[in-house]
Amino acid sequence: MKKLLLKIIVITQLIIFFPLASFGDTFIYSGGCFWCTEADTEKLSGVTEVISGFTGGSTPNPKYMPGKWGDHREAALVIYDPKIISFEDLVTHVYKTIDYEDNDGQFCDRGKSYSPAIYYKNTEEKKIALSLAPKSSIVPIEPEGKFYPVRNEHQGYAKKQNYKYEYYRFVCGRDKRIKLLNN
Repeated sequence: MKKLLLKIIVITQLIIFFPLASFGDTFIYSGGCFWCTEADTEKLSGVTEVISGFTGGSTPNPKYMPGKWGDHREAALVIYDPKIISFEDLVTHVYKTIDYEDNDGQFCDRGKSYSPAIYYKNTEEKKIALSLAPKSSIVPIEPEGKFYPVRNEHQGYAKKQNYKYEYYRFVCGRDKRIKLLNN
């Protein structure tokens, strides 16, 4: 019985601490509202999951409640299969779906928590992100830090609350501005 219990504990810890390793590589970026970054990115072939959350700050255990996420940005953690989609493809996607000329927020959402950023794991990823940046980009390229998933009701929001999400996206002018930047 003790051996069985020990095996269960070890397996549980492996699942908790290493769940992403079996699904592919990860990429984190901030592009304004995490509902939009999640919805835009999960459509890509080779992306297996997108998780909304916070990163880029120093506030411990941020929460999606007024004043509780501190100095973090809303972000998306992308789990992808590098055999199908590359890091370069993901960075290119980011630049095509954000306002890379606005570092004070994104669209109708203002402040650092909505500002864009691309996070890298190593110097090669940093070089790639910098090389793909449009000439007028002011998006920070920063070292990847701890990622904090947001509560479950905010995961997959565009699918769960489609009408509310589409209304929000339209009112914010996200697609209109992106179209201007990409023409």
